[in-house]
Amino acid sequence: MACWLLPVPAAWAQDSVAARPAVVPAPSAELDAAQRVEQAYIVLGRISGGARRGADTEELAAELPTVEENLKTIRQNLTQYSSVINLKQIRMFQVLLTDMQAQLGGWRTELATQGQRLTRMQAQLDSLTQHAIPAPADTTTALGRSTARLGRKQQRATKLLARNQQTVTQLQTRVSDGYIQALELQDEVREQSRRFNRRTLAPGSPPLWRAAAVDAGQQAAAGQLVRESYASQRRLMRYYFGQNWHFGVWMAVLGLGFFTWVFRNFRLVNQAAAAPTPEQQPFRYLRPVPLAGTLVVVFSLAPFFDLNPPAAYTDLLELLLVVALSVLLGRSWPRRQYLYWLGIVGLFLGLTFVYAANEPSPGLRWAMLALNLAAMGVGYGLLRELRRGPRLAAFVPPVLVLFILLNALALLCNLTGRLSLAKVWSSSAILGLTQIISLSVLVRLLTEAFHLQMQRSRLAGGAAARFNFHEIERGLRMVLSVLVCGLWLMTFTTNLDIFRPIYRFLEVLLTTPHGLGSIRFSLGNIVLFFAIIYASVLLQRYVGHFFGETDDEITADHDRKGSWLVAIRLVLLAVGFLLATLASGLPLDKITIVVGALGVGVGLGLQNIINNLVSGIILIFERPFQVGDFIEVTGKTGRVKDIGIRASKLISLSGSEIIVPNGDLLSGHVINWTLSNNHIRVELGLKLGPDTDLDKARQLIGEEILANANTLHKVAPEILLSAVNGQVYDLKVLFWINNIRQEQMLKSEILAGIHRRFMQEGIKMN
Repeated sequence: MACWLLPVPAAWAQDSVAARPAVVPAPSAELDAAQRVEQAYIVLGRISGGARRGADTEELAAELPTVEENLKTIRQNLTQYSSVINLKQIRMFQVLLTDMQAQLGGWRTELATQGQRLTRMQAQLDSLTQHAIPAPADTTTALGRSTARLGRKQQRATKLLARNQQTVTQLQTRVSDGYIQALELQDEVREQSRRFNRRTLAPGSPPLWRAAAVDAGQQAAAGQLVRESYASQRRLMRYYFGQNWHFGVWMAVLGLGFFTWVFRNFRLVNQAAAAPTPEQQPFRYLRPVPLAGTLVVVFSLAPFFDLNPPAAYTDLLELLLVVALSVLLGRSWPRRQYLYWLGIVGLFLGLTFVYAANEPSPGLRWAMLALNLAAMGVGYGLLRELRRGPRLAAFVPPVLVLFILLNALALLCNLTGRLSLAKVWSSSAILGLTQIISLSVLVRLLTEAFHLQMQRSRLAGGAAARFNFHEIERGLRMVLSVLVCGLWLMTFTTNLDIFRPIYRFLEVLLTTPHGLGSIRFSLGNIVLFFAIIYASVLLQRYVGHFFGETDDEITADHDRKGSWLVAIRLVLLAVGFLLATLASGLPLDKITIVVGALGVGVGLGLQNIINNLVSGIILIFERPFQVGDFIEVTGKTGRVKDIGIRASKLISLSGSEIIVPNGDLLSGHVINWTLSNNHIRVELGLKLGPDTDLDKARQLIGEEILANANTLHKVAPEILLSAVNGQVYDLKVLFWINNIRQEQMLKSEILAGIHRRFMQEGIKMN
């Protein structure tokens, strides 16, 4: 190598120009050359490392052939098998092409970035040619060997950059070609979809009474095309599952979480209390090993992980859901109802089979007609059966009526030759019915799991496992029913192929910006604001129930609950308000104005409300009393039932609920009988005759008090003579008990025991 190309910094260049007139000693020149070689070697190392990292295209190169093959498969189906593909397959092509286009677009951006990085590296390498140092003639010296190694590294870096640039350029060409193919195929799929929609509304076959037999040869050829088409589409489904593997992970996490939650709660409940007999078991669907229930939960919610899945994927999930439901309902429904469910399963399988034919023969059309009639009968019978036997959720009967009507429409469309429309009505009806039944079971499963959680929390806190769950269940079911009805409408409109137009309409309606002065907002922001506020209020309402708290308890003897439950409610409300404010889309300066206006309102008329709110926060963290404590405030005595944000609730000894503002609790004098323990000193007054042996009476009273397990034995009872009235001795008996809530009951028990002992010893009480 005759010379080495080396970058020289500007400062070095100025120094060299200024130093030209001077004579540089040979050792200094050799040292300067060695340093420049070292710096150049470092720069080349960075270029080579950056070239290797910047052109890491092995994963992309491995995945690109799969995408190209899938594009080829879709083109083949749209050209060679266009006569046998159906609307569901067209929808699958739409979904997959959208995913492929997004993936190819990401690759285009990635390759463009890598190409720019390689170009900058090449420019940096080319800049080295602007400065050169001659290679020493003697390669045996250290400088000569270093310069030779530097030259070889420069050659390798040049080849590496050239190879990587060529690879990136080739991949960019292939990705760009695939992206264009995806765009073309999307146009073709949209055109095919429009043609299907036009054929759906128009009679594509003769009326059923005029239908002619299909030629056997043509039928065999069509069947062969269908088999070839499905064989090619299996590759597309493998691609979808490979690209969306995380859906499976989320389903596994959901199933494992639900199974562990229910299984653990059953085990803890059975350990804490005797297992209930079948007659006492309040759960209809849950079992100690909830395998079938877990599968129903997973497969009911799985379609909503992806709002635009391929039809084959949803059909597979629906089949798995039907199998899981059949196992679960077989152990939960009465025999007559379960027979109707088996009829629905048979209709599901039968309609799936007969609708697989693209051009059904007259025999299959008559089979469709029979299935529609059978579906109407099954729907009507199940509707009547639900009125007699155990009822499902309130939203199931309307869907049953819709199921009957859609099958009647499908029957009419089949008779008049509109087979495509008949398939749409029938498939939407059977899928809608199975999904609404699964969602009603899902609501019941979640409600029962919540009930089980409350039982476990109450037993862990020392409370009774039995409680009134009906009021809590009613509110919980209402919320869950609204959610599942919304989910069902999404899937039902998707089956009718009208979900996307509705979604686009709602998207435009909710995201279109509006102006009010200088403030910009959208309807979606407003809806999201109130939805988050409502959700946070519901969460803070039910979080107490989740930990075993109920509203119907009056004299239940609980262990004290910490203020953490109230703190959780406060955090939920605060976080909900913060998220709702952020979701509203209002700028922070506008929010500051609103907060300032609220400050003025506080100064004018909200002092008491804010005082109670701040007092509630102080009570939560200062903890002068907790939920379950027995306190006395402003002449009112009772057990603390709830520490709210504005006011707290006490349950008096007579059972009434006393609502006390938090400001009064914080500023008033509060007597907490159970702050450190539940002990209380009890006083009994006794009147004995003048001939009574006082020493014997004191002995009997002390023995009776110490014989009771609920009195404190470490503190001796005090028996005092308070007064002597010629005819009567007045005794004052003082002793401690370990539970203030049992004061009156224990006084009654001990007084009855003392009376019994006195009667046995002949001592009379006045």
